Amino acid sequence: MSLIKIENLTKDFVSEEVVTKVLHGINLEIKEGEFVAIMGPSGSGKSTLMNILGFLDKLTQGKYFFGDQDVSGLEDDELAEMRSQKIGFIFQSFNLLNRSTTLENVIMPLLYTKVSDQERLRRAKDLLIKVGLEHRLDYTPNKLSGGEKQRVAIARALINNPSVIFADEPTGNLDSKSGLQVMKLLQDLNEDGNTIILVTHEKYTADHAKRIVKIKDGFIVEDHLVEKRQWARENGELTK
Repeated sequence: MSLIKIENLTKDFVSEEVVTKVLHGINLEIKEGEFVAIMGPSGSGKSTLMNILGFLDKLTQGKYFFGDQDVSGLEDDELAEMRSQKIGFIFQSFNLLNRSTTLENVIMPLLYTKVSDQERLRRAKDLLIKVGLEHRLDYTPNKLSGGEKQRVAIARALINNPSVIFADEPTGNLDSKSGLQVMKLLQDLNEDGNTIILVTHEKYTADHAKRIVKIKDGFIVEDHLVEKRQWARENGELTK
């Protein structure tokens, strides 16, 4: 089933009457359960596209269907509601609250929902076990390694049972071993049925996905399945 479908999508930024065209007539379809890497150099438009797909920004023209819903014309408050219910984000800079514990950081997206305190705690602990951090529940971010911080961010992204997880350069601030551990987690999540959209400028990272969509100067210039997929192990090594 199609989860995301965009038709002739354009995005312009206007500053002091100067119009900068960033995305030009993008057409893209992503189905449930896919692991797609959106790849391109800095300034290609890949982050802008992710922001639109993740309900962080609005398109200028075109159509955006999420599931069977046309979300092209949603207002800011409607976008925020879709974002909180349907999307999980993993960022390069982790975006953790420094004075909150690992457990509190993971619970945070549920604070403004009707989910009970008991259920919030259960979900957060289960997810931290899933990412291998059950021994770090009371640690604050300053006591965690970069790889551990990103695993906390992954658990937080999953807490709302999102329809899709966006990973924006998730290994950008990590050493190679920690980066591979994070990619192993993302691959495992995808194997469990989660839809993953990875944004990266590195081909090596993109090759961990199942499909690569290349963007250049605001156009999709390539869209293909990964022939020689990279598989990561939990210990930060590649399978052979």
